[in-house]
This record gives sequence, C-alpha cells and structure tokens, in this order.
Amino acid sequence: MPNATHDAVADRTETLFYFVRHGETEYNRKRIVQGRGIDSVLNETGETQAEALARRLASVPFDAIYTSTLQRALQTTQILARSHPDVPVAHLEDLEEMAWGVYEGAPPSADREEELQAIKRRWRHGAFDEPIEGGESVRDVQRRALRAVDHIMEQQRGQTVLVVTHGRFLRVVLASLLDEYGLKRMHELPHSNTAVNRLVGRTDTFEADLLNCTAHLDDR
Repeated sequence: MPNATHDAVADRTETLFYFVRHGETEYNRKRIVQGRGIDSVLNETGETQAEALARRLASVPFDAIYTSTLQRALQTTQILARSHPDVPVAHLEDLEEMAWGVYEGAPPSADREEELQAIKRRWRHGAFDEPIEGGESVRDVQRRALRAVDHIMEQQRGQTVLVVTHGRFLRVVLASLLDEYGLKRMHELPHSNTAVNRLVGRTDTFEADLLNCTAHLDDR
C-alpha cells in the first residue's frame, strides 16, 4: 500500500474511513498487554504522536468522529478533535480493545511471551472461537467490530469518518473487511501508534489505499 503524505477528499458516493490507533502509553513502551481491562493514559510520546497526527488530519473534512471509550483512545481523540471543533464525536464501547484476560497488566517474561506466541500460532491455524483465559476470542472481537462498522455505515453513509481505536482491534477489523487478508492473515497487518489506515467502504466491499501509514511522525 502507498505511504502517502496527503489525504484526499472522499468521493461522496462512498464512505471514507480513517481508522487510527491511539498514541503510545507507558504500557506500550514497556510491552505490557493492556487489553480492555487496563484503562491507561497516553505518555508524553503518545501525546506528541497524537499532535503530529492532528496536524496531518487538520484539513480532512470529517463528518463524524467515533472513538473507543478507553482513556488512551479518548485522549487521542480529544487532541485530534481540536482541529475539527464542529464535528460530532461519538463514543462506542464496541471499538474497545480486545480483552486479553489473564495477560492484561502482566509484566514481560519469557514464559508470558511464549504463551502469547502460542495463542497467536493457534490463531494462524484458525482457532478464532477459542477465548483467552478470562478474556475474549477473536470471533468475539470480530462480531463487535463489524457491528460498530455497520452502525457507522448506517449513520454516515457517503461521508468521511475518523475512527480511533486499538492495535489488536485494528488487526481484527481490517482483516475482516479486506478480502485479501482474512483473520488467518491478520498478523500481517502492523499497527503502529497513531498510524492511519484509510478504507473506502461501499455497500458490501472495502478497499484500502493506506495501511499503517505513519508519515506524520517523520517530521517530529
């Protein structure tokens, strides 16, 4: 996918989605799983990343902004929304990160890393209905992700929408919407903090022209 440095105005017969990940948190920096249960805030780097993204998106004519209800996404949204003071902001619980259960907040260790890698290997073999202990399955996340997309499409059809969410959630929703991926290939979709993923949504198809684009961070 091209790593464009500008963002075009949408064709008004289609719905243009800007899916972005929140800025960095201390948990991200320390490689500690946050999931849905740890409501962390942005660190200084995350705030700087969000401000750089805000400058990039300032001229995009958004019709609506949708955000996860977790603090790291809300803070990122607040920074982005300053450039769009008249654009309505909606909070959707369905946009929250995957619940990682027993792994949330666990300090990094060799044993923990091996367990997480084993889970991801099972996903690559199609174990999408198997929940993480105390958490969600990939299929659980997919269901609410697609429910959120359907809701946004119903409300904003033909418009330009900003969606602020989370890393694993992005992998699930993008892999579900883009026919060339599918859940077994979601690990091929990177998710840098504040990266832009731009998709055109039509009646029953989605096409991406930007994936994991962080061009706005190059000039910090």
